[in-house]
Amino acid sequence: MRMKKTYLSMLMAGLLGMGFGAAQAQAEGVSGDIGVFSQYMWRGMQASSTASVQGDLGTDIAGGLSANVWFAAPLGNNAAGGNVTEFDFTVDYSGEISGLSYSIGAIGYAYLNAASGNAAELYAGLGYGPVSLTYYYAISGSWKKDGYVDLGLSASYAGFDFGADLGFYLPSSDVQNPTAFPTTKNELGHVDLAVSKDIDLSGVTMTPSLLISVPTWTGKPKNANQFVAGVNFAY
Repeated sequence: MRMKKTYLSMLMAGLLGMGFGAAQAQAEGVSGDIGVFSQYMWRGMQASSTASVQGDLGTDIAGGLSANVWFAAPLGNNAAGGNVTEFDFTVDYSGEISGLSYSIGAIGYAYLNAASGNAAELYAGLGYGPVSLTYYYAISGSWKKDGYVDLGLSASYAGFDFGADLGFYLPSSDVQNPTAFPTTKNELGHVDLAVSKDIDLSGVTMTPSLLISVPTWTGKPKNANQFVAGVNFAY
């Protein structure tokens, strides 16, 4: 599971990868967190079946502009042998008008030991209260020209944070760029449900969390539903 400092991922991340719902301490405009998770899910797909260390470091630049780097480092080997550590670099511009939040930006995906997977996306998002909607469009990589829409819902009750994330795949119709996403025919691709709780430890926020990711795309593997347990520390 993953989160990024885009508008949507601040609500969901893709979910928990950087500590879903974690309050992040600010020190001279820099914030960060790190955690360990039982596996790595991304947009309803299993990116790593082994436990993963995930974290990020971000800074506010000025006037709503921010920059962030997020990483996921699997603790086991991938099928081809050797660990594939992912780094996601995000530049984001966010703001709010009369309670309506907005965010636009770009994400660069870089893979250590697997440079062929490198890619980049542009995104734009809107949010109001507990609801957010973000559109992503791939400008390079194996899923170039593919789109993805993410609908996020959030709520808090009795000290717990709850989230629902619905992902819609929009495969490219360009025959020269066959889609890298699961076949969905522009339908719902997955539903992620998450619960977490922030625990203050003398200035450090510990966030245990649990996620279930339910893929709905055509041809999904049997017993594809995935559970991810994790604990995150924000500093």
